[in-house]
Amino acid sequence: MRAYLLVSLFAASCVAVSSAEPPPTAPIGIDESALDQATAPCEDFYQYACGGWIKKTEIPSDKPEWDRSFSALQEENLATLRKILDDLAAGKSDAPVGRDGPYGDKLADFYGTCMDEQKIEAASAADVKALWKPIDEIKDLTMMAKTIADLHLAIGNPIFAVSSQQDAKDATLVIAGLDQAGISLPDRDYYLLKDPKHKEILAKFETYVTNLLMLAGVPAQAAKRNAKTVIKIERNLSEDAMPRVERRDPNKIYHRLELAGIEKLVPRFPWKTYFAALGHPDIVQINVAVPGFFKRVNVELQRTPLADWKVYLKWTALNSAATELGKALVDEQFRFYGKTLQGIDEIEPRWKRCVHATDAALGEALARAFVRLTFGAEGKSDSLAMVKAIESAMEKNLTGLSWFDDVTRKAAFEKLHAVNNKIGYPDKWRSYDTLSIGKASHLANSIEAGRFETHRQLAKIGKPVDRTEWAMTPPTVNAYYDPSMNEMVFPAGILQPPFFAHKAPQSVNYGAIGMVMGHELTHGFDDEGRQFDAKGNLTDWWAPAVGKEFEKRAQCVVEQFDGYVSIDDLHLNGKLTLGENIADLGGIKLSYLAYQAMPKPAARGKLTDDQQFFVGFGQAWCEKRKDEYARMMVTVDSHSPGRFRVNGPLSNFAPFATAFQCKPGAKMVRPNACAVW
Repeated sequence: MRAYLLVSLFAASCVAVSSAEPPPTAPIGIDESALDQATAPCEDFYQYACGGWIKKTEIPSDKPEWDRSFSALQEENLATLRKILDDLAAGKSDAPVGRDGPYGDKLADFYGTCMDEQKIEAASAADVKALWKPIDEIKDLTMMAKTIADLHLAIGNPIFAVSSQQDAKDATLVIAGLDQAGISLPDRDYYLLKDPKHKEILAKFETYVTNLLMLAGVPAQAAKRNAKTVIKIERNLSEDAMPRVERRDPNKIYHRLELAGIEKLVPRFPWKTYFAALGHPDIVQINVAVPGFFKRVNVELQRTPLADWKVYLKWTALNSAATELGKALVDEQFRFYGKTLQGIDEIEPRWKRCVHATDAALGEALARAFVRLTFGAEGKSDSLAMVKAIESAMEKNLTGLSWFDDVTRKAAFEKLHAVNNKIGYPDKWRSYDTLSIGKASHLANSIEAGRFETHRQLAKIGKPVDRTEWAMTPPTVNAYYDPSMNEMVFPAGILQPPFFAHKAPQSVNYGAIGMVMGHELTHGFDDEGRQFDAKGNLTDWWAPAVGKEFEKRAQCVVEQFDGYVSIDDLHLNGKLTLGENIADLGGIKLSYLAYQAMPKPAARGKLTDDQQFFVGFGQAWCEKRKDEYARMMVTVDSHSPGRFRVNGPLSNFAPFATAFQCKPGAKMVRPNACAVW
């Protein structure tokens, strides 16, 4: 369980060349052209900071959304990675990493095979047959368990998911994790809710399943029947899946049942056969995240005919592999996941898909050249200095909290001082020595990469936790806090303009990347993170009265964000977004306190130092979303939209009102301000 700054779902497939051109890169510092001078900052600060940008910006046709900072920086990073891979594939002598460098051949072969559309097209039909052959041969549950294991290793998560995970109550140990999975739509609600919009999407999903099966060679009438079978099984699995809001409580998804426990819970499934087929027959230490879901799996294994399971498994394999198959399948998948669910008009260009795929398969090999080109020692030292300033602000803040008692405050200090910071890139690069990459098939390479990574993860089970490992590749434009590791991670990908620039005023740097750092640190003390101690163990270190006071303050945040309307009549879910909203509230406070502690040059321009700080923060979250994407994200995203990530925290923050001289009664001044940290 990790708390991320940003979440992205359903990256669009990319086969055809797109004509979409991204908007220009944001300038360093305050972007005056992005301001809406006609809007008073005290009435709608997000519109004031971003209105000009919103008016002049169009969402690229291959994107569900576009934001001024994340999207633009992602495009720049993709272009850098493309140049690295193109030069490598071409064998250029001056390439940042040569074929004789660390995994240069594997990078070149993976990317080059992905870019060979003719080869992919020619092999598509045979690839589908090969994918389905072991499923067609299933005769009983034992064979089915072996096939599910093979799919879990290589491609997709039919019925349930398997992983390695840090033991929530023994943070030194890695154990196995079994969790709910097995559905093709973004959330259980898409199968269970009966409102017109969800019913419409489910009907379109049925059409999509039918069409994709037909493109794979299934006759029309059989494809229609099979689509209904797939939906029936996925709906049944959804009925006992735990809702997203409940999953935010780490105690609700921790159940050390071990091998004997899961065998008792799901006696119909041959678990020893399954783990042996995974290649890890010694797995016995197991957390079962949602026992109720697995009870339902046992029921479904008993009442669902084997023939129906084979239909479902063939669908799962096909849907998971579609992005690596021929153009017709890719286009059909895009029409549903891209256009229907997210409102995207066209698929991304092929090169972007292949850069993403290479980053996913060989991310830390590709990152070596990226880091050399974009992130020097100065960037790492400056970023770490900012993080330390944010942590000092948190220490000062904890000292002054009137609602804390001394015992809880001491434990909070212990946790704060134990936070591990990872900046830019890993100290030790990952080995890909045993990953086999060829030139014959992109799907085969993708499956091999999946097997490699799954085996790498499962091999950790029963061993001590490796606290040097990263969960993101360095080019990623994101950041995260992991409560089990008690660590903050800031990849090189986000430590660049417009979030962070040496030439930018410190006010803007602290408003942008400083808020990100404060956000991640606050995650260690949000409604989820606060349940983990300094070592990463899930344990209650709070005095009862202090814990109740936290819950009271958190409820204020829930009610505030419940009141915001994302689109049409869809309100945000204050409980689903609570952790991110608390982190945003804490992030802006900590970055402001850290900035205030710094010596400042004389303010330049029309805005004061403090005003520049807040505008720098606001402009980091300027965004536009397609309506379809906005609707989907209300259901599945734990983050609030940009407008509310800006206006929500600032309307509670007195220094903002002081900076812009906002009077009581203004919309950006909440009469009953929420304050957690």
